[in-house]
Amino acid sequence: MRLAILATVLLASLALAATALGHAKLLRTDPHEGRMLAHAPRAVVLTFSEEIDPALVRLQVRDHSGRRVDRGAPFHPGGRDEVVAVALTPRLEGALTAHYRVISGDGHPVARSFGFSVRPQPAAEAQPTPPGATTAPPTAATPMPGGHADTESGQVTGVAFAAARGLGYLAIALGIGGALFLFVAWLPGLAQVAGGQREWLDVSTTFARRLRQVLLGAVVLGMLASATSIVLEAATAAGVSFWAALDRDAVDSVSSTRPVEAWTLRIVVWLALGIVLAAALRPRRVPALRRTALGATGAAIGPAPSRVQMLVFGALAIGLALTAPLAGHTGEHDPRALLICTDTMHVLCMSAWLGGLVMLLIVLGLAARRLPGPDGTRLMAAVVGRFSMLARFAVLILLLTGIAQSIALVGSVSALRDTDYGLLVLAKILLLGLLIALGGFNQRWALPRLRLLAAGGGEPGSAATVLRRSVSLEVGFALVVIAVTSVLVATEPANPD
Repeated sequence: MRLAILATVLLASLALAATALGHAKLLRTDPHEGRMLAHAPRAVVLTFSEEIDPALVRLQVRDHSGRRVDRGAPFHPGGRDEVVAVALTPRLEGALTAHYRVISGDGHPVARSFGFSVRPQPAAEAQPTPPGATTAPPTAATPMPGGHADTESGQVTGVAFAAARGLGYLAIALGIGGALFLFVAWLPGLAQVAGGQREWLDVSTTFARRLRQVLLGAVVLGMLASATSIVLEAATAAGVSFWAALDRDAVDSVSSTRPVEAWTLRIVVWLALGIVLAAALRPRRVPALRRTALGATGAAIGPAPSRVQMLVFGALAIGLALTAPLAGHTGEHDPRALLICTDTMHVLCMSAWLGGLVMLLIVLGLAARRLPGPDGTRLMAAVVGRFSMLARFAVLILLLTGIAQSIALVGSVSALRDTDYGLLVLAKILLLGLLIALGGFNQRWALPRLRLLAAGGGEPGSAATVLRRSVSLEVGFALVVIAVTSVLVATEPANPD
């Protein structure tokens, strides 16, 4: 009950905090796009829907020959934080093009341009800009001159960024899913079928050691991926390489963006989780099969984790999952609180599924090598059966939360095929369909065969081999889903509002 209350409070507080976070939109430009001016302006001014840090803005103006005519760095005119301007050289004439590139609080860079002209005319023929007139934000994206050709600092940086995000998701899946597998599938299954022979003790000890390696490895991987993502965000914002962004000033310039704040929070949560796991998974404290007494032939599982340990782990797991929507698109769309919650559940369920599949592969390998014969069959059937129940629940919630997010972020059926975001969502749906099909095959064919063999005292044989191959394929497809997701979160949603 206490865990449920804590989880509810944590979800609600962070979801409500995310409602204040949005995506910066360009409201108007001065001069307006396409205007013919009688006199050269002193500056180009951009007005956004939220506060913008000038350090995160690239604003350049060029004449018809491509020569830069801006001077100095972008600044806030009149102290207005949502307005950014750059000064121009005097006595300009002809066609001028302003190129801007900005990273707002959501951490996503956008590069666009707009043009205007300056041509001296008689005062009577001048076409001044009507007072109070506004113009729609420009929609055509054009390359930034001066070596920064797009919204990324380079192809290598973009690929590295996607890889860092993907590794971050993988770490979350292994950390949360591995621990859930221990309590939901492994310990109950082991207690159901284990004997007191040395082989059972050896299997339990080996699994506990592998579990410790996976969970603590996930902590290290998660912290490194998060730290790397912060540096790559700085590199993207400044339009430089990863190595050039390894600078305190560069990182400080993006410290107030939402993704960097989320990744910083994730590092703190990983550090806390690492301390908890290191203490709970010590060789003498990790739950495993142990002799009931010195010299006795019986065995029992112990020591059981305390309620405080379970409570702390549950809170940290929810905190890890919450950092995913805080660093993604769901904090920008209404109803934000609901989408934050559904995205968090989505991450938790995907972690339970993928992390559990990885641990299941370890169990299948240990059972085949350390427990040949009927004992291995009974262990496989017991553990796979319990994980199958967890997987069915996770898949159901995964589908429901995925549908809710798709409706909010895609917006229409046509956007699925007409936008990059929609095509990535379709790819993810296809991959999840393959995953569900493989899982259904295991539940309808491999698991019943194992249970029949276990009941009859038979060896696992071809049933275990087919199951291991099918689970390996599931893990492979799940990794591709993570790769698609890491690109999806950096792509502008089809439904921008």
